[in-house]
Amino acid sequence: MADQSAQVAAAQSDDGLAVAELVAAYVAGVQLLEDSVAGMDLATLRERPIEGQMSSLEVLSHVADCEQFLADRIKRTAATDRPLLVGIDASPYLTVLHYQDRDPELQLRLVEMTRLNLAADLAWLPEDAWTRVAIHTETGLVTMRQLLLHAIRHLEYHVGTILEKRRALGLG
Repeated sequence: MADQSAQVAAAQSDDGLAVAELVAAYVAGVQLLEDSVAGMDLATLRERPIEGQMSSLEVLSHVADCEQFLADRIKRTAATDRPLLVGIDASPYLTVLHYQDRDPELQLRLVEMTRLNLAADLAWLPEDAWTRVAIHTETGLVTMRQLLLHAIRHLEYHVGTILEKRRALGLG
């Protein structure tokens, strides 16, 4: 748990970007994810070239599921006073929700629609909304800005793991 808390804290560290730049980086994540799996057929997406790690399809499915609850956390923080954000153990999702059997195109479209929808909602918010806070059951107080940073960096991290798998498969 301590290691995961450190990862979350790093993902939420502020880089000083303007809100518009953050939202643009959030939306740009869709293309990063699409590019990471481009040219990989279903069989290749299901391969596990690195022992002990998820397949690219499982990573893609994990990202798609996480996008939904990360967007919900941001929306609840924008709309409600100090919402309680419950930590999630995502590991059971992998098998229970059959990540290895999912449609990769559907996962990509879910990420795209989630991010485009949230970006449209964020455009309506006043500047002071970005300092609104929520209470996370594992990490404590968190601002809406930190939640968006976490969403951006979570996807970017997992794009890196897919690119690592591509290299292991000789796909560059």
